[in-house]
Amino acid sequence: MALETLTQSETQDASTPEADAAEQHEQEDVQELLTKDTIFELLKNQRRRDAIRYLKENDGEAKLGDMAEYIAAKENDIEIAQLSSSQRKRVYIGLYQCHLPKMANSGVIDFEKNRGDITLKQMAEQLEPYLGDSTPAQNDAGSSSSKRNAAVAGIVGIGVAAGLLGAPGFALVPDAAWAVVSTTALVVLTAMETYHQHDLDR
Repeated sequence: MALETLTQSETQDASTPEADAAEQHEQEDVQELLTKDTIFELLKNQRRRDAIRYLKENDGEAKLGDMAEYIAAKENDIEIAQLSSSQRKRVYIGLYQCHLPKMANSGVIDFEKNRGDITLKQMAEQLEPYLGDSTPAQNDAGSSSSKRNAAVAGIVGIGVAAGLLGAPGFALVPDAAWAVVSTTALVVLTAMETYHQHDLDR
């Protein structure tokens, strides 16, 4: 009886590493399933979507500086050579402090902060079904916001010019009132643009 017990114990001990490896593999598979909340949180921001696309276009690897330049040029609709240092820095800091750590914590990338190395992980494949659907709405919203701000600024500018030039109807409004209108419009438009920029940096 003792011999049988010893044999069973040895058999269990011999199979333990394989069992542990299988169990660990199963746990990793479970951990690699992203929830929809996590997926939507990652993809709701344009910079994170651009970061994933940049990695996919560069064989899954990139340097932080190169990625920041690519995204900054895209956001400002200019060539990389035309970027100012402040435009580069703003995107670089946003990626370094916020977006890349968030993506790394979710398991879709590896991010070596000290070296600035970024690597796309296999888990990022789970973002594919949603990546294409999330971009147009965001781009349309940003485009609509810019067009609306430009339209409001144009209307206010025409009104102020007409009032100062004494156009019929507009001349009834005192110059001081036009100054208030133009200042208020400028403050509101600036606040809206700042909010939009803050949304990009989140």
